[in-house]
Amino acid sequence: MLDLVGRSCLITGGSKGIGLAIATRFAQAGAVCTLVARDEQPLRNAVSNLAKCEHQNHRFLVGDVGDRELWERAVKLNPGIDILVNSAGQSQSSLLLRTPVEEIDNLVRVNLLGTIYGTRFYFKEMARLRKGCIINISSILASTGGGGSSVYAASKSGLHGFVKSMAKEASRFNVRINNILPGYIETNMTAAVHSSAKAEALMQTPLGRFGTAAEVADAAYYLATSDFVTGTDLIIDGGYASR
Repeated sequence: MLDLVGRSCLITGGSKGIGLAIATRFAQAGAVCTLVARDEQPLRNAVSNLAKCEHQNHRFLVGDVGDRELWERAVKLNPGIDILVNSAGQSQSSLLLRTPVEEIDNLVRVNLLGTIYGTRFYFKEMARLRKGCIINISSILASTGGGGSSVYAASKSGLHGFVKSMAKEASRFNVRINNILPGYIETNMTAAVHSSAKAEALMQTPLGRFGTAAEVADAAYYLATSDFVTGTDLIIDGGYASR
């Protein structure tokens, strides 16, 4: 179904993993996509592989989501965005006492501040147009926590309060905002997780497997097309949090 025809979306972390899967799903539904990431060549490759109809002119933008200057450029170069997907993220796999302070700063800057900055800059445009949808990729660890991921979990947990508050601020402008909380998903990010930790996570997932990026993309598509959903945390975790 091409029910995103006429919609313009910007997706951070769009060159790989969950972000690319969401871009692929949205492009197939007719949206025009702008992908954002830090490295140019993966972005070029990603954009070249997106579905294209006559009206679709997909683009990319190189930059760091934790840098306010990126968002200033993004709004100038890509006005009229009505779907913002904050998917860029950085993972952690170290006990707090072994995590360098610089890494702590970067985790919070990318995972939390990057989402807040993006929302701040594009919400103004969406409020003016009186339409818009913002989707943040959080993590099930925001709810359950996890050893070796304390700062990551904290940075993602901050999105819960942010979305609850922003849903109240944004609704009068016909703008919706939601989080997706994926469990363990087969991506390059989870491939770096130690094998013993992955085995334990698999045992704690009732459906007995890890999810796919395409399944998270389906959840994002649902949020992009469901006009009565806002201020929610949508869990996609194979039952992991129910244990």
